[in-house]
Amino acid sequence: MKTEVMTMDPISGVDMGRVQTQVPPDTQEGSQLGRHFVLAYVGAWALVYDRAIALYQGTLKLIADAEKRGEGMESALSQKMNCFQRQANRQRDTIQEPLSAGAEQGTHNLSDAGETLEERLEKQVERVLANLGIPTRDRLERLNQEIDRLNTKLDEELARQLSAGA
Repeated sequence: MKTEVMTMDPISGVDMGRVQTQVPPDTQEGSQLGRHFVLAYVGAWALVYDRAIALYQGTLKLIADAEKRGEGMESALSQKMNCFQRQANRQRDTIQEPLSAGAEQGTHNLSDAGETLEERLEKQVERVLANLGIPTRDRLERLNQEIDRLNTKLDEELARQLSAGA
């Protein structure tokens, strides 16, 4: 099977250079201006698209980083809690020995000192938690309140930006 290739021959007798020079300058400028507007419009949408993709990818990375950090914190907290439990068991055993030998005398000594066994244990727990760098309940509540305040501020800023953009 044989195919023929079609070729286009220039129109004979037409000088394209002369035709282009005869086009009024206003038409050429208008054509260029229209082209610039179209390019600016397409470019603006391309920038919006690029920013949306970057924002989405940044959000995914933030979530992945937060999850990884959370896993690390969970592991570290677990190790510290195990260490704390071993230390508390040792201290409990140390405290129980004198109490088992003379429970009445130990209770009397604790009363004389103005502290109960429970108060001493609570203070020990507080010291161990402080040494481990574990925040107190009050500190966690303050941090939660600060996070809530920042989230509200962020929501207001986003709403302001959306309304300004509309």
